[in-house]
Amino acid sequence: MMTKMDLQYLTREINEAGTPEHDLWTCVLSKAAHDAIYCTDWRESRMAISWFKTGGFNFRTVCEYAGRDPAYVHRVMELPIKRREKEMRRG
Repeated sequence: MMTKMDLQYLTREINEAGTPEHDLWTCVLSKAAHDAIYCTDWRESRMAISWFKTGGFNFRTVCEYAGRDPAYVHRVMELPIKRREKEMRRG
């Protein structure tokens, strides 16, 4: 069982820029943004959009591990997501 100190150490280690873990979580966040805005599979796009819009625990955790502020990521993604949703409604 992980202690609180173990978890804090792991989180700090993951957040350090340039580590493989940090790079991995940055890629996860980038892939989600790509899926939300550019994916041709509309089901996948809708799932990614929902992930950004709800801002749940998984979203916040991925942002934290990628070294990004979840509120900032949410703000940056708002306009592209609105445009994408409009495009999807038009068909």
